[in-house]
Amino acid sequence: MDNEVRPTWRLAWGLWWRMFLISLGICVIIGVILCILQLLGVVCIPWESLCGGNLSCGWLLGGL
Repeated sequence: MDNEVRPTWRLAWGLWWRMFLISLGICVIIGVILCILQLLGVVCIPWESLCGGNLSCGWLLGGL
């Protein structure tokens, strides 16, 4: 059987980049959907509770 796939660093990096880009794409799609839903008022994300209640991470959210 000469049709074997030999594991090489090129194959490993190719698979790593493919998994990374697919994961990034899924996160972007979920983020866009959540942003659209938040702009429409369908969903309300409680940023204050995520930041400890005192907006200690206000710099992250643009100073809400």
